[in-house]
Amino acid sequence: MFKTLIVMATMIAMGFYLVAVSEKGKDETVWFSHDGIDRRTIVHIPHNPSSEKLPAVFVFHGLMGNSIYTKNTYGMTELADSEKFIAVYPEGTGPLKSLFLSWNVGFCCGYAFENGVDDVGYIVELIKHLESVYPIDPDRIFLVGLSNGGMLTYKLVSEYPQLFAAAAVVSSSPAGGANELEVFRIPAPSAPVPMIIFNGMLDPIIPYDGGFYGDSEQERIYFPSILESVDLWADGMKASELQREELENGRVILNRYTGEDSRSEIHFYTIVDGDHTWPGREKGLDALQSSSKSSIKASELIWEFLKDRSR
Repeated sequence: MFKTLIVMATMIAMGFYLVAVSEKGKDETVWFSHDGIDRRTIVHIPHNPSSEKLPAVFVFHGLMGNSIYTKNTYGMTELADSEKFIAVYPEGTGPLKSLFLSWNVGFCCGYAFENGVDDVGYIVELIKHLESVYPIDPDRIFLVGLSNGGMLTYKLVSEYPQLFAAAAVVSSSPAGGANELEVFRIPAPSAPVPMIIFNGMLDPIIPYDGGFYGDSEQERIYFPSILESVDLWADGMKASELQREELENGRVILNRYTGEDSRSEIHFYTIVDGDHTWPGREKGLDALQSSSKSSIKASELIWEFLKDRSR
């Protein structure tokens, strides 16, 4: 009962927070239609940006998420203000407008997958549209995704590597299927794209060592081992050299994959006691539920990895 009251109070507080306007940057709502579906995107523009074109970071919500919650809890909005980049928060599709949303990545998830929604095509067209409206530097477009949004990030990088300067994935997988013998894998891109990846060993939704998620036979999905999936992507990007480093007294393991140049670079963080959440997140319900004792902050590490890169 006490835990329920805490969660309810947090949701009420978040409700007030969600409608608050940032004191630093400016939010603009963009509606854009693709395949007859009109969707919302929130574009956060930093206060007093330079006259030059700015980097743009597209941030994709997880299953059942939306743009408002993502903007207010992932920590990227605050970085957009301090580091002067445009943060873009698109939305997937669902049975209700801007609620219970998902992305179709070929093997998952929810409404979007069940209805064959063209999310990759939508995002590519959305990028073109936003480039015509905002001062976006086309050579510094970045992708960031959590869970189902991370799967979309993998798929966009795989199919359109020429569009993106770098990408980040949190608590996600590029592969899944009905069982071990029916696994759909998003292939590594034909041209390398630098990536930073975070997964928790205690993730109950996307098991680190591989396994099933879901209660019923019809809804279950099998995920192969995360390390196996990352290794396959590294091989596909010809990032064959591997350096392993233990951080925070072994709480975090960093695998650095490198290849011929900086485009063939993957930084893979394993949070040993991490679960299905955004490491270091301080806002939102997920922050209350996280069991990790690690002190790393994914948002800051992501921007540090992205900021000096271009196509």
